[in-house]
Amino acid sequence: MKLYYYINTGHRVGLDRLRRSAPVINALHEMGVDVRMLTNDFRAGEYAKEQFGISHYVSVDVVRNIANIATPSDALVFDSEEESRAMWRDMASYFYKFIRISDNPDDFAEEGEILISSMKEVGDAPQADIVDPRYFTSTEHKNETVYFWGDDDYEERLLGLSDAFKGLNVTLLEGYYFFMQYGDELAEKFQSVEESESYDEVLMQAGRFISSSPQTTLEALASGSKPIYLKKPGVSDAWDQKMERLGIPIITTFDKEAIQKALLDNVNYQEKVLQKEAVQEIARYIKYNVN
Repeated sequence: MKLYYYINTGHRVGLDRLRRSAPVINALHEMGVDVRMLTNDFRAGEYAKEQFGISHYVSVDVVRNIANIATPSDALVFDSEEESRAMWRDMASYFYKFIRISDNPDDFAEEGEILISSMKEVGDAPQADIVDPRYFTSTEHKNETVYFWGDDDYEERLLGLSDAFKGLNVTLLEGYYFFMQYGDELAEKFQSVEESESYDEVLMQAGRFISSSPQTTLEALASGSKPIYLKKPGVSDAWDQKMERLGIPIITTFDKEAIQKALLDNVNYQEKVLQKEAVQEIARYIKYNVN
């Protein structure tokens, strides 16, 4: 039996799921589990190799092709909202074990599947507040405010919203999938632009970190970079509720006055609401349920 760990990634959906899944995959490796990462984008696999040291990964162009790689005797972890409940039922009946990771607070486990949620506890499964342990390292923070949209902006939506940052002395951290020269176009709206290769350094050293990526917001909280969550248009309200529970300020529109106010507010951040051990806890739970 092998364990396959599928993650929805790509230039239209970003790398949030990869950032939380890669540490779990590494922990499973350390526990002696034979696990392979599956992504639906080759560049995501390259990122996982470069940033997380994951050498075993396979690119899968569509979800149905997972069955061309894995066999019914294998187990599958599925970190994605792709396809339909009918497809999930098919996967649960096809594979030896099927574990699904969800960001939908209204989600539920069907017969034959195991559900891990980022929004709530489901049965005996721990809630998936997963942040790579590297971000819990204490570092010296600069007096700098950074904004991160996310790794994806295929429609170049940020360009149309970025006037909200003009004159605010905010540095833009580019996303991994940003187009060539896109940072040059955005540079007029921001104080400076940092390339995506500097992600860890910039995130962990920022004094204030504004992010429209839920996962990166959690990483900034763990690192002590005083995050503010700036919601993208069309993103689920569930993440607003999540940030509120964690004590993270929320901005719901790309508005200069709202951003200025959030930056001036004195927030007593509770970094300890996130647990460094969560990665190991999730990995142990997966290992227990696939053995």
